[in-house]
Amino acid sequence: MSNVISNVELFWVKLDPETPVDPFSSGKLVWELQMRTSDKKVAKVWKDKGLPVRELEDEKAFACNVKKLARNSKGDSLTPPRVVDGKLKPLDPTIIGNGSIGNIQLSPREWAMGGKSGIVFDLMAVQVTKLIEYSGSNLEFDVVDLDSEPEVAEAEAFTAEDDDF
Repeated sequence: MSNVISNVELFWVKLDPETPVDPFSSGKLVWELQMRTSDKKVAKVWKDKGLPVRELEDEKAFACNVKKLARNSKGDSLTPPRVVDGKLKPLDPTIIGNGSIGNIQLSPREWAMGGKSGIVFDLMAVQVTKLIEYSGSNLEFDVVDLDSEPEVAEAEAFTAEDDDF
């Protein structure tokens, strides 16, 4: 049985099927995202269901990171979360920017280890209903041909007029 959480803000979406991440250098690759709400009642419902909700005081929001392991305990590859648009057509997850709105499908799974137990929610799918397209970083560098010898800058290449500091 899965659960759908509707109309959440999406942040830090890392769902590229080819490049799962290891956010804590734990050796466990995952696909993940952060879902947010500014509604205290919604955050309480998430917490009551067992989701790890935390308050982001500076942003006046509540956040919950959800993920799916990229490999099982035997090391076999798992299927990445599906990502679709509002019409259920596949959507490139690398273009989902912070603040996009969507629906999240989670699948609860019980676990037990070392005398402890609980429920974890695996991220199964994301439906993006309002896309804020990720436009990359704000780097101001030119593309460099890595096969050619770099030129050494001369002193007059950077003048006081250019100084924005």
